[in-house]
Amino acid sequence: MNLSMIADEYTHDPFTAFELGTKWGIRHYEIRYAYRWRVPNAPGWVAERVAAAVKAYGVSVTAVSPGLFKPVMKTDGTKIPISVDTRDEIRRHIDQLLPGYFEFAEQLNTKAIIVFALPKPNDSAADKPPPIVIDTLAESADKAARAGFQLLLENGPGSWADTARATKALLDAVGADALQLTWDPANVVYGNLPEDPVAEGYPLIKSYVRNVHVKDAALVDGKGVWRMLGDGAVDWPSQIDRLRQDDYAGFLTLEPHLQYESQVNLVEKIESFLSRLRELIS
Repeated sequence: MNLSMIADEYTHDPFTAFELGTKWGIRHYEIRYAYRWRVPNAPGWVAERVAAAVKAYGVSVTAVSPGLFKPVMKTDGTKIPISVDTRDEIRRHIDQLLPGYFEFAEQLNTKAIIVFALPKPNDSAADKPPPIVIDTLAESADKAARAGFQLLLENGPGSWADTARATKALLDAVGADALQLTWDPANVVYGNLPEDPVAEGYPLIKSYVRNVHVKDAALVDGKGVWRMLGDGAVDWPSQIDRLRQDDYAGFLTLEPHLQYESQVNLVEKIESFLSRLRELIS
């Protein structure tokens, strides 16, 4: 299986990220943050340096994840909230931000853009999304199709696509070829959601999967924590077997999230995570 890595998982400097990553044998990268900003929602020089680093190391970009329909980070580090109730902000994401994301992706020679369902109140049932959630993704997918891009919805806790069941309901409702899925089983575990993401969730959404985020998570006193691959609750051997059985041809994208637990010896931890993944798929 093909491996990709989210570069900012171990450093926000893309030059350092690619220097280390290429030494580990990784030639494909998903772009998310650089120099603390979620690019390209940043001063112009940030995106320019990302593009320069990609060119300098000759790596390929599998997807960009600029945070469409998540709170957008401003240059001062604060965020602009977004929800189903902030219709003006939703329009800004579709009319102003999305075209800029197309330009950024084009600059990095990728056609894949990771997007999110809008944030969801904790007391709402995710598998019954309101029309605005469906319409927002449908309009974005239409714009992407006409521009020659593919959107990859990422499931995540706190959004209208938290479990696989909710994600399937949303993707089915949109029904657009230009909207497929970045599948992240660990997000289901981390969110303490009522679903086994591999045994119960994956069969529901497997036809939509075009990218897979690889990380591991567990619950400690009912709260999600990130874990080294194999030390959490995600049944990754089974997940990889199922992907192989389904002739999955996309990327396994490393997103360890170990920096959120401790940054001590982070590079060493990333190397161990990568080594464990390679053992699983060998």
